[in-house]
Amino acid sequence: MDQKVVPRHGLWRRAGCMAALGLVGVFSLLLQPLPEALMRQHPELAEMPPWLLQLAVVLNPLILLLAAALSGTLLAHRVGLRSVLAGTASAGDMRRAWPLAAGVGLATGALAVLLDIAAAPVLGDAWSRFLWQASRPDLPALLVGVLYGGITEEILLRWGVMSALAWALWSIGGKKRMGFWMWAAIVATALIFGAAHLPALAAQVELTTGIVVRTVLINALAAVVYGWVCWRHHLEAAMLSHASSHLAMATAWALLG
Repeated sequence: MDQKVVPRHGLWRRAGCMAALGLVGVFSLLLQPLPEALMRQHPELAEMPPWLLQLAVVLNPLILLLAAALSGTLLAHRVGLRSVLAGTASAGDMRRAWPLAAGVGLATGALAVLLDIAAAPVLGDAWSRFLWQASRPDLPALLVGVLYGGITEEILLRWGVMSALAWALWSIGGKKRMGFWMWAAIVATALIFGAAHLPALAAQVELTTGIVVRTVLINALAAVVYGWVCWRHHLEAAMLSHASSHLAMATAWALLG
């Protein structure tokens, strides 16, 4: 396969480095308290020891991170997906990709805010009130967005899921249509990413069909951009794009508020 790249480091070193980086985002989840709506729905949570609540917050993302770090390390280079940390892209590649990755990420974040504002009147007054309240500038939320979203989610989705889907499609569908299979993997992963936001949102607001469509489509649109950046450049460029989107969204909501 002409897009295959050759790793410079061993399997466990690459997987370990990726998992270690992702831990930064996993532990950033501890910066935010559990949603008040969730605590009201499950008052028994308030009786749990603090350390057990913290463990519950990070355990599932930690398990998913370890699986994605290993999966991507095994498969990403086979379908042409690269990473500086994994030794399949150079530091020079990172420097060249940074301006585009940051610019695309900032534009994606700004577009997400515009789409949210445009959709809000259609989704009802209750949603509009929730949106403006939930989008108020909040430093812990911004840090979680940049660290967990920008780093860990990219390892989970682009490095883990997208590489696995692209490899599976390529293996089953044929080696001569890698571009088509990669786009299919990018879109499928983006839809998974969009749907993955629904459980947390459901703990804070009643979901309607419109809110579900809004949540999946806006997040999936952003994820298609990150997937494309990852494919055309490398994982770290996608991380920068994702983190830049959160910075753009926080800035836009701060200016609008």
